Amino acid sequence: MKKVRVGLIGIGGICNGVHIEGYKKVEECEITAICDIDISKLKKVGDKLGIPENRRFKDYKDIIACKDVDVVDIATWNSVHCEIAKAAALAGKSFSIEKPVGMNYAEALDLSKTTEEMGVESFVTLSWRYRPYTRYVKHLISTGKVGKLYHIYVRCIKDSGLWEGRKREWRFDKSRGGSGVLGDLGSHMVDIVRFWGQEFKDVYCKTGIFIKERPSEEDGTILPVDTDDWCNIIASLESDTSCTIQLTRCATTVANLMQFEVYGDKGKLIYTFLDDVQSIEFVDAQTKEKEMLTPPPQFDAIQSKSFINLVNGIEDEYTAKITQGLECQAVLDAAVRSSEENRVVTIEEIKGENK
Repeated sequence: MKKVRVGLIGIGGICNGVHIEGYKKVEECEITAICDIDISKLKKVGDKLGIPENRRFKDYKDIIACKDVDVVDIATWNSVHCEIAKAAALAGKSFSIEKPVGMNYAEALDLSKTTEEMGVESFVTLSWRYRPYTRYVKHLISTGKVGKLYHIYVRCIKDSGLWEGRKREWRFDKSRGGSGVLGDLGSHMVDIVRFWGQEFKDVYCKTGIFIKERPSEEDGTILPVDTDDWCNIIASLESDTSCTIQLTRCATTVANLMQFEVYGDKGKLIYTFLDDVQSIEFVDAQTKEKEMLTPPPQFDAIQSKSFINLVNGIEDEYTAKITQGLECQAVLDAAVRSSEENRVVTIEEIKGENK
């Protein structure tokens, strides 16, 4: 089988920390070109990967046109996701795109339509889908381990907004990020609720900013922050299950915690990810006995491999394509509007405006 030749667009933190390392584990692909507006990143990453100078691009149009690139991986800031992905699709090249898909539902819908029309594969890095523990929880819920669902409580809390000297990077700039923790972290949490078989009906959302100024990346000038540091969502699901999502970058002393509590008539299931240590605990509703569960090997996955498999015509039930990213975007749009207008916003309201 011929290796899929991958071109990387946006070679910052998430690309270096997750995407590149993932592709290195996949025999069926190779990274053949890179693209970034930052020349220093092109040199550093290009040298590390052994990418020749003529395949280190500053303009995404050039890497898409490159004859040595079959597919592109897009890990830029949010405001150019759809623009780049649409250009790739129109060039007949499949793409992987970071979450959230776009700045709003309208542009994500436009990308979805273009992708379908061009017949290319689309892949959204809603990365918690590609982890064995969340896949196993999906299996446990779908096979009735907790029974009829009553409540889903989600917490995604970090101290990353409190790092000393953290600059006003794109995540703190509404014009490039769209939103803060809502889009950055909340997109994953919304998707996992959907991944576990639930659809959102409406949301009520409150957001806020604690760190209102940060030094610019260019010269250290103090600039205002206009994206949310924290976000709380109360949601109604189509199944009438209640759902609450708590997000923050300002959780003092907590570096990285994701916790999902699922309550049903047969018991409660708690999945915890704390500083890379994971666990699944089930408590039986009748006996009150506690059981610790570990995912069997069949739930193992690598995000980058899932993308390459998709390109090669191998698709599994867990893969997030553009349609899944679009559904997630509708919930994010509803949450943004709810926060701005201080009211409950239905998902149908967002979709109905874009029919």
